[in-house]
Amino acid sequence: MKVQDASEKQAKPIDSRLMNGPLQDRHCTDIICCLLFIASFIFMWYIAITGYSLGKPERILAAYDSDGNACDLDLPDYPLLYFPIVHPDYYNKTVCVERCPANTSDAVKCQTNKNITSCPRDCTKVSIETSTTFDFTSIDSMKTYVDTITSSVSNPENWICLYGSEPIFSRACFPSTALEILNQTSNFSSSVDLNRLTSWLYDLSVAKYIILASFFIAFGLGLIYMVILRFLGGLFVWLTILLYFVGISVLAGYTWDQHLYYLNDSQQSGSAGSTNASDNAKALEYIFYIEIAWIAFSILAFFCIFNKIRLAIGVVKTATLYVRDNFSVMIVPPVIGVCLGVLWVWWIVSVVYIVGLGNIKGDGSTPFASVTFDNTTRNMVYYFMFGGLWKQAFLLALNQFIIGCSVCIWYFNQGPGQSYTGNLFQSIYWAFRYHLGSLAFGSFILAVVQFIRLMLEYAKYQAKQMAGDNKCTKCILDCLSCLVACFERFIEFLNKNAYIQIALTSKSFCPAAKDAFESIWANTMRYSLVSGIGSIFTFIGKLFVGFATVLFSYEIFINVEPYKTDLASPIVPSIVCFIIAYMVAILFMSIYQMACDAVLTCFIYDEELNKQNGGMSAQHCPETLREWFDSTQSS
Repeated sequence: MKVQDASEKQAKPIDSRLMNGPLQDRHCTDIICCLLFIASFIFMWYIAITGYSLGKPERILAAYDSDGNACDLDLPDYPLLYFPIVHPDYYNKTVCVERCPANTSDAVKCQTNKNITSCPRDCTKVSIETSTTFDFTSIDSMKTYVDTITSSVSNPENWICLYGSEPIFSRACFPSTALEILNQTSNFSSSVDLNRLTSWLYDLSVAKYIILASFFIAFGLGLIYMVILRFLGGLFVWLTILLYFVGISVLAGYTWDQHLYYLNDSQQSGSAGSTNASDNAKALEYIFYIEIAWIAFSILAFFCIFNKIRLAIGVVKTATLYVRDNFSVMIVPPVIGVCLGVLWVWWIVSVVYIVGLGNIKGDGSTPFASVTFDNTTRNMVYYFMFGGLWKQAFLLALNQFIIGCSVCIWYFNQGPGQSYTGNLFQSIYWAFRYHLGSLAFGSFILAVVQFIRLMLEYAKYQAKQMAGDNKCTKCILDCLSCLVACFERFIEFLNKNAYIQIALTSKSFCPAAKDAFESIWANTMRYSLVSGIGSIFTFIGKLFVGFATVLFSYEIFINVEPYKTDLASPIVPSIVCFIIAYMVAILFMSIYQMACDAVLTCFIYDEELNKQNGGMSAQHCPETLREWFDSTQSS
């Protein structure tokens, strides 16, 4: 007789038409949401075009002198900003110059201002109290100049000296010997060593073919990992459980051993030492009893959920079968990823222009612009920010729906006497033909939560600027951020399962989300175990693909010519290989995670539908889940 768990049943009967898989008789869902989504995208383009035509992003990127004038824009004859005193305390003492002086005697014209009343001069022969002569040709002399002029001279702002400099980003002049000095100041602690950067770029050019090959290496390793999960996934799970029980048992044994040690010590030591040892022994004894109770609870829980663990293992293995049979699905995440990349490049560029609609000016205190907005511009920025989040969530929802729908179609084409053909294009067609509105609805809800979370982070920043490090305010905002982050993860999980329900039943988003919630509530342990075990394998898979690719590439770099001879260091090319491999692993694992959730949902529907029709098991079980049924029907 088959073991049944009365606590895990569907909340209501399932549509019997699902016996043959996802409904073919489909209709458009959440049409109003689809129209609102399109309208919001058109409005985003309207805002962006307004920014392109009226915004002044060049003023955001300009450098400003002490009078708040933008070099080059306000002063076209003086396009570069010059720092007469190379010290972070005096970066508000700036002047626009016609060009960067090449050396200490290369006089240049400048536009004087309230802080700089005369153009820079040659200071190499000037003695300052200690009769020190400054030549500005070395790091040490530059450092001496900075220290002396800021600590030993009265009115250091009157010292305006020439030094050899070069333009940076066509905006400002920096000392030719200053890169290392800038690294010593708080404002420029992350400046890059150009020699090291050149070496890195050379190494990348030498290793470019291996870096390119790392993509295919990682792809092959991803396939190998899927095969490993197919045949050894169950073994990994049982070994992990065994190690867990061994670990807590060893911990309990160690606690008891320490209890005996302190107990013996309390009987042999003096009165003061005896009291401390006795207290320790008693505390360890209580901890030991707690650990024994936990071990007993773990053993009991293990036997209660034993079959569910086996089912979760079967689901994980089935997900690997789906990937094997639907290799074309591998193209979906990269295409969505490219779309996301294009979206965010457009979004970032557009935001710069939209911010350029604000009142941009220099205040003289820093070389950078300050921006203020009127209410209309501020609302445009907020809307464009929310629109970016909504469009991102929509693309991710589209990715999840296409994969989940493909899994559902594949699952219900399994079983004895059934044949399977590809279904990726059918999933894509259903998404664009019928369900864009539902995907827009679900992604809108997620975007609202993400926007609230973003606003809380902004509120935390503003609170810190206004109230300093106020512990109470910080604690309240941190708690709110934590709650919103947890709610965001809940919405992501519910949305993913709602999209699977939409793929199966062609319902609108709200009824589908309700069905998904009821299914999760009625099968809490199954979903928890599949999600937990799947997440563990996903994490291990990313590390396996990433580090195995790096190891393989590194061995080539250090042992194979010409890389062995030509590379200055294999570290940077290896890091790039790891990044590429990790991205490939994310591609594999995103499909795998969605497949696990969709397989479990399909299995639950398949099982319940057959019970409604007097059957004993799921009719469409793939072979990996059939193994689970074969062993449980007789128990």
